[in-house]
Amino acid sequence: MDFVGKSILVVGGSSGIGRATSLILNSLGAKVLATGRTKEHIDETLQSGPRITFGKFNLPKDSDKVVNWVKENSDILHGVVFSQGVIFTEPFETFRTHELEEMFKVNVESSFIILRDLIPLFKEGGSVVFISSVDAFFGETIPSSGYALTKSAIIGLTHALAYELGKYNIRVNSIMPGLIRTNMTEDFFKNEFDNERNEFIKQIPLRRAGTPEEVAKLIVFLLSDDASYITGDSIFIDGGYHTA
Repeated sequence: MDFVGKSILVVGGSSGIGRATSLILNSLGAKVLATGRTKEHIDETLQSGPRITFGKFNLPKDSDKVVNWVKENSDILHGVVFSQGVIFTEPFETFRTHELEEMFKVNVESSFIILRDLIPLFKEGGSVVFISSVDAFFGETIPSSGYALTKSAIIGLTHALAYELGKYNIRVNSIMPGLIRTNMTEDFFKNEFDNERNEFIKQIPLRRAGTPEEVAKLIVFLLSDDASYITGDSIFIDGGYHTA
């Protein structure tokens, strides 16, 4: 896959799956514009990908600033990856409204706004990849109804936008990772969760968690010309968990 001459925005590109995606795209010659929330994570990513152009933003309040920053740094886009995310876990009966609102604004609304306002930069068509989750379909040991709601919304948005944006030759897909070891899931890998984690992994046919790099390779494929006839799809990358 060759990304020389292509400009790709990775929202949430300084850690986890987003970082892995930014670094692979950078290695393949893309002009990578990436956003991050913390200077520490941005600096860590730049150590491995010094050619990546980073902007420090705090979503959702900085959605408009992200749009303006992208327009200042590039007059064309060939792809966007939405890898930002936040999760709160608690029982449905006691789920706090302000946490639900924050998850929806970060996980869904900010993507909607940023993509809507960047459509004019897709002058040659391109590809959009959203990151959903297996949580959109399957209940987990840790309560996550609010998170599941936001990740389900991403799948609905994927299908709608694939139809609406096809006329611009813009492909829209989402991926549904299973258990991937990232900053967001790191607590689940602590010793205190050994039993829960081991029981969960027993349900995964490949009997292990995935890596951010494995997910990033799927994202990069969907961004590439090799996936030129794939749109409106939501693809599991979960070690087979959804088949169990």
